[in-house]
Amino acid sequence: MESLDSWDPNEWEEHVHSLLSDRHGPLEVQPVPARHKGDWGVDYYSLSAGAAYQCYAVQEPCTVSDRASKQISKITGDLAKFCNNRKKLSALFGETVIDRWALIVPIHDSVSVNVHLTKKAADVRSSNLPYTSANFQALIQCPKSFTPDSVRAAEARRLVQRVIGQQATSDERRSWAANQISLVKNLQFKLAKRVPATGSIDEGIDETIGWFLTGQNLLETLRGKAPFVYDQVSSAISQRLEILKFAGPPTATPADLFLRSEFDGLKSELRKVAPTLSEENIHIITIGALAEWLLRCPLDFPPYV
Repeated sequence: MESLDSWDPNEWEEHVHSLLSDRHGPLEVQPVPARHKGDWGVDYYSLSAGAAYQCYAVQEPCTVSDRASKQISKITGDLAKFCNNRKKLSALFGETVIDRWALIVPIHDSVSVNVHLTKKAADVRSSNLPYTSANFQALIQCPKSFTPDSVRAAEARRLVQRVIGQQATSDERRSWAANQISLVKNLQFKLAKRVPATGSIDEGIDETIGWFLTGQNLLETLRGKAPFVYDQVSSAISQRLEILKFAGPPTATPADLFLRSEFDGLKSELRKVAPTLSEENIHIITIGALAEWLLRCPLDFPPYV
């Protein structure tokens, strides 16, 4: 079972509208609202391209076979509506002739869906609908069907608002620490240099593990919602880490100043590569990355032994 982002159906429909507007032009894409007397197997259609579109997002996570089964069921139901609402769709399309109907999904990973579409397209052609052409075809499309620039632009519009990742709970922090003894010892050794003698190292360990896990949760959410942005963020973190490994730890800089320098530097990089992310998201990702570096050893400060 894959760990993938689960789209809200309305959010996915809005996302597809952005993609289709880039493909055909905003004046060429007509929405077909289902709220009042709608739901005829079409969410959008293009006047100039003769293409009809239906949106569908399966609740994730989902296995490949389950996802295919649900997509096949959706195709069967919506193409039945596309045929059975002959009078209504004739009035809707008018002079527009539809020669392509496409189901647009976040993920397409089963050839069985293509086989089913071929069969259902033949059924539609045999119905001799007044609004379809003789070479009518049924397709399935996903973000890979659109240009990378179009997908990036749609993702950027989606990321104007804050992406929400799950905050690590106290139980998750304790469980992770119990299974990563060696990493926790690394962290304890380093925090002993930063935390004053009167401070609580145990509290610092718990906070750092929480920052790391929360950052990972947010990155995983970002990977599903906006993979292009996720790739840019991951690349920026990796490049910063390579420089840190190559240059080595400072010889005299105090721990607090070194941590602040690394935090500000990475945060600045993330602002450049992901300008649509909120400041809160960038903060969470940055401090989560530094927490991971402390746990896994690339980040350290004097005195060294």
